[in-house]
Amino acid sequence: MLFVFKKIYINRLLFFKILFASFLVNILALATPIYVIQVLQRYIAYGVFSTLVTLFCGIVFIVIFEFFFKNIRHRMARQYELENIIFTNQVLNKFVTIKSQIYELSNKFRIDIINHHLGNIQNTFSASNIISILDVPFTIVFLIALFLIHYQLGLITIFFLGLPFVINKFINARLNSLSKVAILDNNNSYKLFENVLTRNITIKYFKIINLINKSWNLIANKMANTKENLESEKNILSSLSGLTASLLTVFIIGWGATLAVAGEISVGALIGANILAARALMPINRYLLLQENLSKMEDSYRELTQYSKFASEKTEGRQLSELKGEIKVKDAYFQYPDQKNPIFEALSFEVVPGQITVIIGYNGSGKTTLIKSLVGILDFTRGNFFLDNVEVSQLYEKWYREKIIYSPQEPQFIDGSIRDNIIGENKIDQENLVKILKEVDLINFINSEQNGINKQLDNRGEQLPLGIRKRMSLARALINDGTLAYLDEPTEGLDKEGKKAVLDIIKRLKVQKKTILIASNDQEIINSANILIDLNSKPKPIIVKQKN
Repeated sequence: MLFVFKKIYINRLLFFKILFASFLVNILALATPIYVIQVLQRYIAYGVFSTLVTLFCGIVFIVIFEFFFKNIRHRMARQYELENIIFTNQVLNKFVTIKSQIYELSNKFRIDIINHHLGNIQNTFSASNIISILDVPFTIVFLIALFLIHYQLGLITIFFLGLPFVINKFINARLNSLSKVAILDNNNSYKLFENVLTRNITIKYFKIINLINKSWNLIANKMANTKENLESEKNILSSLSGLTASLLTVFIIGWGATLAVAGEISVGALIGANILAARALMPINRYLLLQENLSKMEDSYRELTQYSKFASEKTEGRQLSELKGEIKVKDAYFQYPDQKNPIFEALSFEVVPGQITVIIGYNGSGKTTLIKSLVGILDFTRGNFFLDNVEVSQLYEKWYREKIIYSPQEPQFIDGSIRDNIIGENKIDQENLVKILKEVDLINFINSEQNGINKQLDNRGEQLPLGIRKRMSLARALINDGTLAYLDEPTEGLDKEGKKAVLDIIKRLKVQKKTILIASNDQEIINSANILIDLNSKPKPIIVKQKN
């Protein structure tokens, strides 16, 4: 509860407004039991009809007033739901700014788990739940009224108000434990269904169906057992809440009857006391039923805030006023955290504008790793990387990205149109866009589509042929028109026309004095190289300088 109060107290002015509104709502809630007491004591005892009319008109007015105050309070409390949006934006911004290397090397980012945590927060930190929590302290209003009727009835109510907390202490730990198990089971179920949906052909053609079915049976049985135990505990908690409310009524009426017979209270006061006791217990029960969700919400906040510990990209750094494009790498070494041996070590080379450097090597030799290190996705484990004699680590990362032409080996796209994915935030006129689309041999594909470049990609473009995706990747890279060109397997998956287009683009970039580094085993690209970096040689790569 303390955690939630801290979240509510962030907006202090709003907090006190809702608190004051809650005070008024709970004070007005006293009107109903008072009305019952007054009708029984005044009208029934004396039979004066005008008294009943006065009491009736007064309670109707107060009940209507209470209705409007409740809705005003709820409207104010809904402003807190903006905190959910703010927090979600903070989480999103953090994920956007986390260093690229962390994404490349970490397996801690699970979209299903992140969505689950955000859903917990949004569903729990709601106006209705906030009101239920803030109503708890105002139980004292009904207790005071009970003590005014008779202190013994107040003491009985206090005992029954404490009883749910005792019960909850014993059951809540079990509920939290089962809830965490249920979350893990759901995550495992999600992963299994994700495999079935995204790896369906693999499962069918390579005899994995029985393995999937066996895994599902284990998960399903465990989920069923966990759910049964969880529902059983929830049912016990709910039943005990109902039992507490019933016993409170029994004790109030039973003990109150002896007080009424003794002449210490009236029958009207007895009935009113029963209503007051029930109203006092109501917010307590509502709050305790929220405990599981509140605990989940706190865990979700804790889990999501853990991501803030990941290093973010620098928001400042050097920006070179005149970029020549001279690259120098000295004694570079790279090793993945989970591997025994380095990918490469003692790697040193220089590239000047207008030269083509080609990185060759067998699969897994480190071609893509080296390209990603030069692009800034990965950091060398040790060594130095200079651009125009300035350490690249000192540069503003966003500025550096804007100066590169980068086409990865496995291009990725987002949900959206082809235009969105190729142009992004760049500004380009239609004439230059068409020129680039022709240059990468993509124009015929776009013209063949009903919506052209505005075609919406399904499943982030994964259904497109590799050759089309490679062309889109290259077009996207060229639109950036940077000084440094990093191309990873640019001809892979391309037909004869696509390959020719790539070779022509490389020639153009060389004529334009771009700094060009290409990871490829394509012989035609190798023949065009000024420098060859052979990663097949271990531990130290061989640098071969060819004729211009």
